[in-house]
Amino acid sequence: MEHSQHHPPEEFYFYHQIIGLRVVTTGGEVVGDIVDILEGQSNDNYVVHGPRGEVLIPAIEDVVQSIDLARKTVTIEAIAGLLDLNEKKPRK
Repeated sequence: MEHSQHHPPEEFYFYHQIIGLRVVTTGGEVVGDIVDILEGQSNDNYVVHGPRGEVLIPAIEDVVQSIDLARKTVTIEAIAGLLDLNEKKPRK
């Protein structure tokens, strides 16, 4: 059986596939665009720049509902306090 490094298994994405995607909530709010990914011990965090400034979104199953590469979107469930807690206002 031949294994290809060019086709990741389902539910696995390379960083270059994620960076640049637009993050939206299940309620339709645009959070912003993923500009970086911070690696963590238990999970990665997406660094998102948008109307709220910089927001960190944990890349965990409870939050990330879907990743649609064709539409260039990541849909998240903004659980209570997630966006406010992880919001980093731009410096003035």
